[in-house]
Amino acid sequence: MIGDGVWLVALPWVAMELGGDSSDLAMVVGAEAVGLISCVLVGGVLADRFPRKRVIGASFAVSFAALGGLVVVHAVGQLMVWHLVCAAFVLGASAAISGPASDAFTPDLVPEEGLHSANALESTVRSLTMRMAGPALGGVLISVLDSMSVIVLNAVSFGVAALCVALVRPGVPGAVSGRVEAGEPAEPVPYRQALRYLFGERWLWVLIVWSGVVLLLQSGPRQVLLPFLISDRLHGDARDYGLLIAVTGIAAVVASVVLGARKVPRDYARRMLLAWTAGAAPLALMVFVPAFWMLLPMAALYGFFSTVGNVYWSTLIQTSVPSAVRGRVISVDWLGSLALVPLSAVIAGVGTGRAFMVVVFVLGGTLPVLMTLATLRWVDLNALRPPGETVEQPAAPAVPQALEPEVAARPAA
Repeated sequence: MIGDGVWLVALPWVAMELGGDSSDLAMVVGAEAVGLISCVLVGGVLADRFPRKRVIGASFAVSFAALGGLVVVHAVGQLMVWHLVCAAFVLGASAAISGPASDAFTPDLVPEEGLHSANALESTVRSLTMRMAGPALGGVLISVLDSMSVIVLNAVSFGVAALCVALVRPGVPGAVSGRVEAGEPAEPVPYRQALRYLFGERWLWVLIVWSGVVLLLQSGPRQVLLPFLISDRLHGDARDYGLLIAVTGIAAVVASVVLGARKVPRDYARRMLLAWTAGAAPLALMVFVPAFWMLLPMAALYGFFSTVGNVYWSTLIQTSVPSAVRGRVISVDWLGSLALVPLSAVIAGVGTGRAFMVVVFVLGGTLPVLMTLATLRWVDLNALRPPGETVEQPAAPAVPQALEPEVAARPAA
């Protein structure tokens, strides 16, 4: 994660050193996004068909090779922008392979009662490394050495990560998978049956759609329009925008620590949806504030409550979805979250006028609230049990025949 944070800082500088302009940088960033979106469903299949430990390690090794190739080409003086584009695509595809496998692998490593704390710890580490330590370290290295040294660091980080994965020994008593050898694939389940399971669980596909629509409404205003709001309306600069991001990261760390120290509540699925909504709603007010400092508490609310919802969501998926299809369900969730983000950026880029920004920000903050009210009436989230809780006389879930042995202890939503 530190290497990924460093890469975010290094990438623009490497492109500029090669004589690239904004369009070249957009090609590099776009290639990574294309690799991620196009391969994420493949990643879900691999996570369910092959040992997840090997899938994760292999994807890290591929990323190490791609970045190592950049270093070699740069050393002989032949590095060009198209090399960056190719490497970025490989990194995006590698993340699409390792991401679902890593999320699906956690229940093979941690007893069910410890999953909530494990997800909170992962969220804490992610905020500290990717939002704080990684970018800060990348900026220092670029100023002291050069941008290519940061590429070397990121390559080394993937190599070390692959070695760490090789040392993992899964098989914790009480793990959610319930298989004899944790981390090994269960009896293969056809993709058609996996999708039948996903759409047979109303809570699952409704929440995936909910999150995808909310990202469509929110990611563009936050990433594209918010900097213009700070600069043009509130007379701020890049340091103010950086401060806003830092406040978001600090609030995320606080939320992760608080969650990790507390027991999972019985109605945590409902609290998850309410937390996501509480994090999204302040966007509607951002466009009306008269001073920059008033954005800071709104950013803190977003960082805190969105992290609460994300941690609860990881626990919910890991404890409620059968291991045989968990990787594919997670990959569909990733795709639903990522596919609409570029469209959100395009919509936000239509204009920066006052009236347009008011409409986009207000709709982005209010529609999630209305969607949540509709979801709570249509989906019984209270039927989803917290980790470690046993259920007496559960209702038979509507899942394919091949999945019934694994989910027989889980109630239908």
